[in-house]
Amino acid sequence: MEATRYRCGAALASHDSAKVDCVAGIPDSGVAHAIGYANAAGIPYARPFVKYTPTWPRSFMPTDQRVRDLVARMKLIPIQELIRDKRILFSDDSIVRGTQLQDTIRRLYDFGAREVHMRPACPPLVFGCKFLNFSRSRSPLDLAGRKAILELEGQGDAHLGQYSDPQSGKYCAMVERIRARLQLTSLQYQKLGDLVNAIGLPKEKLCTYCWDGAE
Repeated sequence: MEATRYRCGAALASHDSAKVDCVAGIPDSGVAHAIGYANAAGIPYARPFVKYTPTWPRSFMPTDQRVRDLVARMKLIPIQELIRDKRILFSDDSIVRGTQLQDTIRRLYDFGAREVHMRPACPPLVFGCKFLNFSRSRSPLDLAGRKAILELEGQGDAHLGQYSDPQSGKYCAMVERIRARLQLTSLQYQKLGDLVNAIGLPKEKLCTYCWDGAE
């Protein structure tokens, strides 16, 4: 699993040309992806956040959004000396709702970051998971991707196949809408093919429903 995360990070770096001062991972879920990216790109790895652990295992687990936000804020302690005047590229395993990430990004700017770039290690979540709790919520429209589709289309379930295709204009518009909402300098998601290759199993042996709707 750890080697897979390193490969995911390296794949992200292989398609990227961002000029940044350091690469970081959202603790703990993005750390290995960020190390893989940093190693492949030859950019220093840094820890502008340290993690305070006596909280929930994962900050998305509480059912109440206010509790999720509080847990996420408690868990991440910013280190101003590693943030001020820096162009920072972050990686994480995914962007689900984006609400906690939005607060994290705001805190980085409050502590003096010049730029904040985001590189999720999986594609945008367009379909709410029917099988596990990973991307399930009260409504699929809580997902960052579906919120963007709703804003662009006026309905949250329009042209989902095109929004899952990184070669389409609709996909690019969705990503740009998410980037603008989160106030990121840039946002670039993992390609599904690169994720499958990093895992090392044939696609037909993996569940990719969250990303492309394939069952």
